[in-house]
Amino acid sequence: MRLFLAIELDESLLAGLEEVQARLQEAAPDASVRWSSRDNFHLTVLFLGEMSEDQLPAIQDMCGTIASETSDFRIRIAGGSAFPKPGSGRPLKTLWVGVTEGAKDWKALVRRAEPWFTPLGVAKNEGLVPHITLGRVKDESQTLVEALAVERETEIGAQQATALALIESTLTPEGALYTNRGRWPFV
Repeated sequence: MRLFLAIELDESLLAGLEEVQARLQEAAPDASVRWSSRDNFHLTVLFLGEMSEDQLPAIQDMCGTIASETSDFRIRIAGGSAFPKPGSGRPLKTLWVGVTEGAKDWKALVRRAEPWFTPLGVAKNEGLVPHITLGRVKDESQTLVEALAVERETEIGAQQATALALIESTLTPEGALYTNRGRWPFV
């Protein structure tokens, strides 16, 4: 099973992310993008990768411990961008919206989680940028690059990060399907 840790997003943020997607789609109909579904919007904490079913109880226990050592924190979602960075001369691969408040708390959570999972072969994520993926670019266009530049200052909203979720990702030709494998409240 393919697993990752995440912070789930409030309804208002989900709606705001869909609005950004709609504006990008309208402004750049010539771009080919596999858009993330509303059900797949989340803030990744740590990608665990392939784990066996028999590891699941231990992983769930680790998630409970990590959550019990983490306080709620506020996140603000804003600013459309892409990987690689627009203007780098390389084609865009991933469209995203970033975290403009709470990034330090998010990084502390990542650093708290990593030592639990590195013995299972999970790599450390140096330089990871907190973001919510809007879509995967198959074929970019100049209109997409321009539309993304307009979204650079877009404010989506804010919420409290109150829990750690363990999510299973099943890859299909239509995109990833997510199944929640547990949710642990922060203290």
